Amino acid sequence: MCQSILLSEKGTTHVSLCNKCQTFYIWQSSFVLTFTRRQFETFVETTLSQGNDHCFVSFPDGEFRLLLNTPCPEIVFNFRKEEWDDFVEALTESFYMQEVYSMIEKS
Repeated sequence: MCQSILLSEKGTTHVSLCNKCQTFYIWQSSFVLTFTRRQFETFVETTLSQGNDHCFVSFPDGEFRLLLNTPCPEIVFNFRKEEWDDFVEALTESFYMQEVYSMIEKS
């Protein structure tokens, strides 16, 4: 595993960056996503641009969860309201933090 810098931590969402290999990690309670810089930026922009277009559906346990589709139709992530809020906040914060780290490295 890479030596990574924590970009954001909100609830069960942690976003980190390995400066050496430039891999972004989004850690969520039940999954880990890995991205190149370009993939990360696209994922964040796409996820945030959907705004409130997400719908919450009732799961068999009676809880309402938001469904987040992926490019692979067989894989759909789900979030409780609090998890989704943390996820969006962590993505937003980490997006700006990676830009800050990038500016620092260039100077």
